[in-house]
Amino acid sequence: MWITGRHPVEELLASARQKPGRLLLSESVAAGEKSRMAGMASERGIPCLECPDDEWARRTGERGGTGIAAELAEYRYADFYDWEAALPERVLVFLLDGITDPQNLGAILRNARAFGVGGVIVPKDRSCPVTAAVFRASAGAAAHVPIVLVTNLARTVETLQEKGFWLYAAAEDGETDVFAMKPAARTGIVLGSEERGIRKLVREKCDGSVRIPMEPGVDSLNVGVTAGIIAFHLRALMSK
Repeated sequence: MWITGRHPVEELLASARQKPGRLLLSESVAAGEKSRMAGMASERGIPCLECPDDEWARRTGERGGTGIAAELAEYRYADFYDWEAALPERVLVFLLDGITDPQNLGAILRNARAFGVGGVIVPKDRSCPVTAAVFRASAGAAAHVPIVLVTNLARTVETLQEKGFWLYAAAEDGETDVFAMKPAARTGIVLGSEERGIRKLVREKCDGSVRIPMEPGVDSLNVGVTAGIIAFHLRALMSK
């Protein structure tokens, strides 16, 4: 897939987790920008190619863009056990259930990076894969945040609990106000889709549920907004 846009490509070139196969710059990219991007690619041993604007558009499938793109043959998901073993003693992680919209996934990843979330777990089924659209929506955070792909989310909840995590479902009818929550050293928050929410089995496996208090008449928030509020609040509590 082609990752396009100056900022997402910069983040990809700076990532220790992902390595693109090549950088593609169109002839309309300013000389200074071209030199800087090519230098970043050279530092990692990534070839840099230049081509006419129409050729750049043909290859990337994007017209009227920045003229900056990086080709990523395959997104490298993190191995669950390697990832878990490397986690710090105090950490917050997200588990996503039924998030199929790339904009929502991108927003969650952007919040995860901004507020120090240790990783995002997604199931293979009923889930959006990491695509070029996700990269753009995440402003390049997809290149840095560990994303773990699992087969069974309910079983993963149990495995994390065995590893000392306390898991909470984020729901509008949650038992605990998130602002009154006392998070454990290892805390996981399960986020569901706005349409279907969290599946019953997954929610039943959790240790509890949390809600964000809202004004009367407001049923729910966008899942990306929910992720940001929870991550920001819990980061402050867990850093004390």
